[in-house]
Amino acid sequence: DFEMNSELKSNIVNLLEEVMRDHDLLPQERKATANILSALSQDELDDPQLRMEVLIQLTDGPRMESFETLSVMEIAEQLTLLDHIVFRSIPYEEFLGQGWMKLDKNERTPYIMKTSQHFNDMSNLVASQIMMHADVSSRTISIEKWIAVGDVCRCMHNYNGVLEIMSALNRSAIYRLKKTWAKVSKQTKAQMDKLQKIVSSEGRFKNLRETLKNCNPPCVPYLGMYLTDLAFIEEGTPNFTEEGLVNFSKMRMLPKITWQFLGQVNASLNVAKWSLTHFLQGQEYIKVIHIIRVDCLGQSDLHNHGRLNGTE
Repeated sequence: DFEMNSELKSNIVNLLEEVMRDHDLLPQERKATANILSALSQDELDDPQLRMEVLIQLTDGPRMESFETLSVMEIAEQLTLLDHIVFRSIPYEEFLGQGWMKLDKNERTPYIMKTSQHFNDMSNLVASQIMMHADVSSRTISIEKWIAVGDVCRCMHNYNGVLEIMSALNRSAIYRLKKTWAKVSKQTKAQMDKLQKIVSSEGRFKNLRETLKNCNPPCVPYLGMYLTDLAFIEEGTPNFTEEGLVNFSKMRMLPKITWQFLGQVNASLNVAKWSLTHFLQGQEYIKVIHIIRVDCLGQSDLHNHGRLNGTE
């Protein structure tokens, strides 16, 4: 709406600035208002060259990077930048009406579905990169590097990235590489346990919720957690009270959850200030790498782990 109507955006900014001058505003309300103002007032991140549709199709570039030549920091930064742009592309209206659970979900909520596919692609990338190595030593190095990337993502408040990596490492094809895991250092395993604890789904993501509560934006949370909350409220709370009145309690809860998510991802991200050239160079490997099909990972595991060739 703001892209098509600059006057509307100006009026909203003026209204929010007026709200900020209210001395009776609660701390949580002031923080939420400040986050929205920051998102509206910052320079446009959504340059046409950086729109999600373009990013997803990026495959050409001047050079090809390898996982080994990219630093842990660069991989984590680029994953965070890509996650951030993908999340920011989701329009507010896609959070309404549980469109992502309908038969025509791809038409109703195309950006939420693309975000879900992006999560699977990144998880596939991690698993594929590990499984493409035929020897234990190389796989060990790869696993340790991905865990280090996950820890840097945590430091950058990219919890979606942490979960992408952890979900890959917990796949049966990776998890059952016993001789490989035996060579992973105790320090790295402890680091992985710490990351797993943060993004664990136990108690409806209790630890992640607590972490996000104490996290200052910008951050990249896990979208699935918010979609589950919205579905729970939509299905478990009636639209009308027993007296036939509109259930305003429900109507307040739904936008509150949506704005909790949008308030986190719409804040300015320092990494996003990099030039498009730098972005493409870092993303080159991520977008071009051959992704092993999920149903082939098990077969790849059998071959690389020696059950077919007798090497391990």
